[in-house]
Amino acid sequence: MSLQYPPTPPYSQQASQWPYAVFSGALGDNATGSWFPARAEVSNGYVTLWVALPTGWTQYFSVPASDVTVRSAAQRITLVVRGQSFPMLADPRSVDRAIKHAIIGGVADVLDKPRFEMGVDLARTVNVAGAAYSFHLGGGPAFLAAAQQSGARTSRMGYGLLLGLGCGGGVLVVIVVTLVTLAAISL
Repeated sequence: MSLQYPPTPPYSQQASQWPYAVFSGALGDNATGSWFPARAEVSNGYVTLWVALPTGWTQYFSVPASDVTVRSAAQRITLVVRGQSFPMLADPRSVDRAIKHAIIGGVADVLDKPRFEMGVDLARTVNVAGAAYSFHLGGGPAFLAAAQQSGARTSRMGYGLLLGLGCGGGVLVVIVVTLVTLAAISL
């Protein structure tokens, strides 16, 4: 299948007043677990979602930006329209790699192979960095800014916040285990 991008909306004098941005990635289909090339556009105060199906590019919706909620976490942008969610990933292959790294890391832990675990941790880091770079190349930051300027409700949870929450949760677990252990010893 030849993937030619959908047509760009016609440019007009009025359109120049609105921000324009595109996020290119892949739309997840929850029913089949498949990913399809997708393109979300902010233009003329509207958000439009195009998806490449086997029959060609199909417009899923085109609605005023004020009717859209745009949520973003790490390399994902989820468009919520009329209660329906449309999750898009900048690089869906990074999810498969992350699952493989988790399995391999678990096996290395069971086999007590710390050097191999360190290699897996390095591969995880490279995978996360690659996904973040794909998000940037796909137009994620510009799309979020244009959607917000056009009236869409937006929220962003980047890798820094996710890593901070993960590290903070790990520290909290250590503190709780220490307190419980000290309480148990003092009884």
